[in-house]
Amino acid sequence: MTQSQPEISPYDTGARCEPKLWQPNNEAVAEVMRSGEAGDIGNVYFTNGENSTVVTVHVSRSDDGMYTVHLMPMCDGDQIRVELHREKDLAVIEPSTSRPV
Repeated sequence: MTQSQPEISPYDTGARCEPKLWQPNNEAVAEVMRSGEAGDIGNVYFTNGENSTVVTVHVSRSDDGMYTVHLMPMCDGDQIRVELHREKDLAVIEPSTSRPV
């Protein structure tokens, strides 16, 4: 009989950054609301294998109904590539092709 080996996740191997909520529960959200920092609600940060934050992300909805994904790199901006996966194609934003607005 062989002993089963634990599954190694993409987080364990470093293939994916691990998501972590800034406010992990309702009590933490309420505290942020009381402190006046409501803009931080919904932020998720992603850590690498060294437990360093790579990027912070949140999604908001504008008055026009559009959704905006906000990415805040916490590493060298040249290390971030954005891929937008759509049903029929893929759009890639490379650091060298992005432009400030």
